[in-house]
Amino acid sequence: MPTYRADLQAIPKYSPGKPIAEVSRELGITNIAKLASNESPTEPFPEVVDAISAAATDVNRYPENSGYYLVNALAERHGVDPLQVWLGAGSTQLLGCIALSVGGPGTSALYARPSFVMYAIASLVAGTEPIEVPLDEDWRHDLDAMHAAVRDDTTAVYVCNPNNPTGTYRSAADVAAFIDAVPDHVLVVVDEAYHDYVTAADYATTLPIASERENVVVTRTFSKIYGLAGLRIGYAIGNSDTIAKLKTTQPPFSASSIAQVAALESLAHDEQLTERVDANTAGRLQLEDGLTERGIEYAPSQANFVAMMADESADAADRLLKEGVIVRPMGPIIRVTVGTEDENRRFLRALDAVGVTS
Repeated sequence: MPTYRADLQAIPKYSPGKPIAEVSRELGITNIAKLASNESPTEPFPEVVDAISAAATDVNRYPENSGYYLVNALAERHGVDPLQVWLGAGSTQLLGCIALSVGGPGTSALYARPSFVMYAIASLVAGTEPIEVPLDEDWRHDLDAMHAAVRDDTTAVYVCNPNNPTGTYRSAADVAAFIDAVPDHVLVVVDEAYHDYVTAADYATTLPIASERENVVVTRTFSKIYGLAGLRIGYAIGNSDTIAKLKTTQPPFSASSIAQVAALESLAHDEQLTERVDANTAGRLQLEDGLTERGIEYAPSQANFVAMMADESADAADRLLKEGVIVRPMGPIIRVTVGTEDENRRFLRALDAVGVTS
């Protein structure tokens, strides 16, 4: 029998939302609304689909490892040097590489709870001790408590802004003050996977700070609003020396050729992107208004999902599943992805049908 790491069983497994095909097989339901995985309810832009099709004939070749064209397009878009841009197989891979690069036995990493589960998984895979700091009473990152929890052996702090799974956010001023307070030896990773959806006036990206500070990195993804979740493509921006060191733990050819082409074409359609932001805002309000009408507590969201408080959330999610609506139970909450107008309406009807309460 092979010899495994002694702590292998202590590393939690990522549990994805059930795919539509699996639910259909298990329950014999054909009309299913999947609102569990924060995916875009619409496919990639039509021009992106065409670009993907055209690029398919080249998959017998390895992709360009540097991602030259996409890297330069992102650098121009964000006003940074190309050496400050780092591509990966979704921001999830980049988070894993960051944890491996700055962590290891004898180190600790901080993140909020609840927040994106990959911060814990990546830290444990790296052999780093995870430190969880509860959200504040408004379901936001408690930045003061996180600062107080930083130890001498802390090498990474993860801030998901807006936060997954609550959709709450911290203002630009709050995040900047937190970064200023954190010791320089600690890498602050600001996960902006959902930044495209934010409409709050006091929110702003941390990219300008990341481009100047050695201990700040911002991660982003094309999986959400651009609808490229299945292609796994994301990026990070930071100081060029920092990015160069973090890349050390990344396998070669991480960003596939088709993913690079799709992401590059996606950047050319800001008008369609704006339409998606508007549609998401309308859908988010549709869900929140529906929950308010039903007296169900929720966290006001700035993302493409809403976290509702639910009694016995796992059982409630199972009952909703039998109505053909897939949602994600997460401890005391159920996270509901913003779908199409019809999918949102169907979710609200399903709540009535199964009697979910806070």
